[in-house]
Amino acid sequence: MDLCYDEDQQAYREAVRQFADEVLAPIARTKYDFTQALTRKEVQAIAAELERHEIGTVAPLTAAGQPDLIYLGIFIEEISRIDLAFAALANALFFQVWDMAALLRSERQKQLYRHMFGRGEMVAIAMSEPEAASNPSEMRTRARQAGNGWQLDGHKLWTSHAAVAAGIVVAARKGAQDGPGHVSLFMVDPDEEGCEITPIDTLGMDATTLCDVRLTAVRLPAEAELTPGADGLRAGLHLVEQARIKVIFMAVGLAQAALELAVSYAKQRTQFGRPIASFQLVQEMLAEMSTLAETSRLLGYRAASLMMRGDPARAEVSRAKAYSTEAAVKATSLGIQVHGAMGLTKGYAAEKVFRDARMLTIPDGTTEIHQLVIGRQLTGVSAFR
Repeated sequence: MDLCYDEDQQAYREAVRQFADEVLAPIARTKYDFTQALTRKEVQAIAAELERHEIGTVAPLTAAGQPDLIYLGIFIEEISRIDLAFAALANALFFQVWDMAALLRSERQKQLYRHMFGRGEMVAIAMSEPEAASNPSEMRTRARQAGNGWQLDGHKLWTSHAAVAAGIVVAARKGAQDGPGHVSLFMVDPDEEGCEITPIDTLGMDATTLCDVRLTAVRLPAEAELTPGADGLRAGLHLVEQARIKVIFMAVGLAQAALELAVSYAKQRTQFGRPIASFQLVQEMLAEMSTLAETSRLLGYRAASLMMRGDPARAEVSRAKAYSTEAAVKATSLGIQVHGAMGLTKGYAAEKVFRDARMLTIPDGTTEIHQLVIGRQLTGVSAFR
């Protein structure tokens, strides 16, 4: 088993790194304010700028027409080093949209909603609720038939990009029946009457938004149901599963960013007449950070390889997601320690990558939930009821 990049992958990694350093870094540092949530107009402008560099097609496609997950992992990792917002935006604008656009099956649906998937646009997915986050089968958002269409009522929480999205795919339970088989997915225009979206201030990921979405008697046409006669919950969880592999490499990118920042600082900062990089305990922290980044990377590529082969990979994805996000928190925390008091200030990037890393252990399945998935594979016994 060869765990090294081949010649083409290594060349691709070097090209993406150069692109990130020479194109993305100036955008984040000088052109837009990445310390606050980007507006929809700003997102569209950034998307247009990135498309000029062919960012939307930068990951090679497989024979099935999907991004090669190894190359995609390299891409996500490298741009996450510059700012996690780039990875989140690229995912929503260019990669996630492929999976979600496939939900438009009929010609009428394409006529009504295809514009939501146009250039510079993104579509959010609303799954989590205040009382149904780790257990989506308990969701309470309801879709009731109203005339020839539907009426949605409910409350969604932690919906990424909803404030700047052209559309929102909402998971809702049909009628008054219980059970996951009765969940369906509906396309909602954020401007629909009764749809109220409120951005949530969070610890990190300053340039992107998580949102509170309230649906009060939102009326939709019949075509708004994207999964009629199908298991909408399974379709929604498939989208979440696809997102997890990207979160893994976002975490790897943040750990790598923290390592590079810490190495650079340790070589420049002097104490007792010499660079702190010469201190044994500083080298110990750098070595641990390097190991955390590399083990996360390997777990990520293992999960991605299995997914590309079509092999069962749920436990491997859970293992990689749980480990890489927690490793990123530890690596970025060590990075602050290397910087000393300077690591606590907003004048250095060390504190930002720590805040961003801390955001990743909870979305798309908490660390604890993924540990239970792994435990179920090991024992054959489910801890879920």
